[in-house]
Amino acid sequence: MHLHQPLEELGIYEAIIASSDDAIVSKTLEGIITSWNPAAVSLFGYTAQEAIGQSVLLIIPEELHAEEKEILATLRQGKRIEHFETVRQRKDGTRIEVSLSISPVKDRNGTIVGATKIARDISERRQAERARLHLAALVESADTPIIGKTSEGIITSWNRAAQHLYGYSAQEVVGQPITLIFPVDRQDEFITIMERIRQGERVELYETVRQCKDGTRVSVSVVVSPIYDHGGLLIGASDIAHDITERKRVEAQEQILAQLSQVLASTLDYQETLTAVAHLAVPRLADWCTIELVNAAGHLELAEFASIDPEQVRRVRTLRERFPVDPDAPRGGAQVLRSGHAELYPEITDELLVEARRNEEELALARQIGPTSAMLVPLVARGKVTGVFSLITTTSGRHYNAFDLTLAEEVGRRIGLALENARLYREVQQSRDQFDIILQGVADGIIVYTPDNRVLYANEVAAQMSGVPSAHELLDQPDEILLTTSPLIDEQGQTLSPEALPHCRVLAGAQEAQATLSVQGTERWVQIISRPVRTQSGAVAMVISILHDITERMRVEHRKDEFISMTSHELKTPVTSLKGFTHVLQRRLTKQGDEQGLSYLARMDAQLDKLTRLISDLLDISRMQAGKLALRIEAFELDELLNEIVDNVQATTTSHQLRIEGHTGAQVIGDPDRLGQVFINLLTNAIKYSPEAGHIIIHRFHEGKQVIVSVQDFGIGIDQSHHDRIFERFYQVGPEEKTYPGLGIGLYLAREIVSRHQGRIWVESRKGAGSAFFVALPQMEPKEHTGPADPTKREG
Repeated sequence: MHLHQPLEELGIYEAIIASSDDAIVSKTLEGIITSWNPAAVSLFGYTAQEAIGQSVLLIIPEELHAEEKEILATLRQGKRIEHFETVRQRKDGTRIEVSLSISPVKDRNGTIVGATKIARDISERRQAERARLHLAALVESADTPIIGKTSEGIITSWNRAAQHLYGYSAQEVVGQPITLIFPVDRQDEFITIMERIRQGERVELYETVRQCKDGTRVSVSVVVSPIYDHGGLLIGASDIAHDITERKRVEAQEQILAQLSQVLASTLDYQETLTAVAHLAVPRLADWCTIELVNAAGHLELAEFASIDPEQVRRVRTLRERFPVDPDAPRGGAQVLRSGHAELYPEITDELLVEARRNEEELALARQIGPTSAMLVPLVARGKVTGVFSLITTTSGRHYNAFDLTLAEEVGRRIGLALENARLYREVQQSRDQFDIILQGVADGIIVYTPDNRVLYANEVAAQMSGVPSAHELLDQPDEILLTTSPLIDEQGQTLSPEALPHCRVLAGAQEAQATLSVQGTERWVQIISRPVRTQSGAVAMVISILHDITERMRVEHRKDEFISMTSHELKTPVTSLKGFTHVLQRRLTKQGDEQGLSYLARMDAQLDKLTRLISDLLDISRMQAGKLALRIEAFELDELLNEIVDNVQATTTSHQLRIEGHTGAQVIGDPDRLGQVFINLLTNAIKYSPEAGHIIIHRFHEGKQVIVSVQDFGIGIDQSHHDRIFERFYQVGPEEKTYPGLGIGLYLAREIVSRHQGRIWVESRKGAGSAFFVALPQMEPKEHTGPADPTKREG
């Protein structure tokens, strides 16, 4: 550049300043702004016109004004200020972090007349630095081990949690290969993991084992993620490890206990239980183990022994034969037996062997066996110590700790309970054999069921009554198979389903259940009564069914039914004639105006109506017994039927008001006349048994796919003990039958009719608190046929 072209040079300088991305500001030594480039406008928000001539304090926060005085003092000394990081204030009041480079400006004589300041916005960089420092602090303070490494596996970062888990400090491992913490047998894992990382994969919850500084192994779940630079280039990976040692221990403990439960549940034989437990413990829990039980003299006696080394079996047996357990020893099995508390020996030293043995020969044998660690736990049954379970390690070098002892105590508790159960089972077997001899001679059949519906016991009489060749064939046979082999039918000739059997109803919650059944194709009838046997906690331990042969009684019942049927038919004809003659006499006496005669005839006609209904009910019973009760099946509106019946019954009484509540709008499929018979019976009963009440309530409502009708009275009520039996044929409730006479057939007919409509009927009542009878019927689905029924269709 030529000295005789200063203006051109000045133009070049201005162009450079104007195009700079950094804010460039000039000021006098008094701090007055003299120049302001476009980048300064962009950075601070003030235009050149607003800034030039103003004090530079315009862009300096008030609390930093003293900083400007120090800067000007430094400039006056001719010194340059390099990369001074501070805070400046924009026009809108926001603050920005900047890096300042300030140089003094001299005139041609070399006198300092001002300064030029270059300001660069470093807010993003500082924010990124703070974020990085914050992230580093989070990583360092995290409870989870976090390790950074290069793509070659060299450790670059190592937080405190990693040091706590693995034992190495950051100084010891940073710069070392990550395989430092890989066990020898898992070195290849690094290659596999890094191959997946290079393919952009993230290794999720990889469960493995790592090795600590002291050589111990730790189970970990590792998440390995790739780390990329700003250009997307893979530069390393992060390892986040979760210590799962405790979880693995718990899983191993649960697995052992599950295997133990399976073994103990597989047999009730005493010796088989001992052998199975010993062989489960070795080698899962110990190198060898012993089970010692208390004998008749109260001393420990070796009952079972298992070892991974057959030679060791010989040595231990020799030791126990020559040197039996000292019952007064202050340690070992004798002390566990006395105290009922377990003993833990994490490390068995030679000094401990010397202390425990009584002579040199015993010590020599103990040294040959070479125990390194041991646990001795009591076997307890019914609160009493019945033996000692010992677990010992030798060649494996394993050392037991408190966690292992907790597991061993639980194992010992289960073994003690299993051995007690096996002993009781053995005693029960002996008693059972004795009782079986007695029960086989009983005239009634006896079947005992388990809570899972298996036959536990049956005598030969029960087998004969069930149509099975022998009692043995009844054992463990499901009801479905027995019913297929020998189908059972009830008094109505209907085939019985498994869930309707009395013992099944007891298992489902009934306090007692009974049924009268016959094997299809035979003339033998059996009455079965089933009752539960409960534990102290109230759970069903078993169900006992007594089978009583009632064949002769059923023959008498059959003859009685035939007599009733015949008598009913015979009575129907004269009663019909009497009704006809009564109507003739009524017309004559009406013409004659004989009011007293008409009154007598009205009473006679009412009694004939009662007799007609009684004969009709008896005929219905006969038809039911013969399976010939006809049903006229059709679709009809239930609400309309109920409205008509209530109106008709209301017309017959002045003592009660019948009130209908609710509306179903439902159609049902069935015989409206027979169902009407049911509701008439319920309404007349409600009036009959609530003489002091003034109203009856009929409720109608939906419940799922059923429509339910209830008839509620406010009368004498029914005790809970009668609720199931009032629907039986000819059953009457206690002394009330004298006050409210009847034969006890109305509710029986109602139940049978409702049952034939796939419905159910029940009562809710308390003595003295009125009764509510409920009838539930299946509601007709919209897709079902609603047209007129075939008048020839009958259901029997």
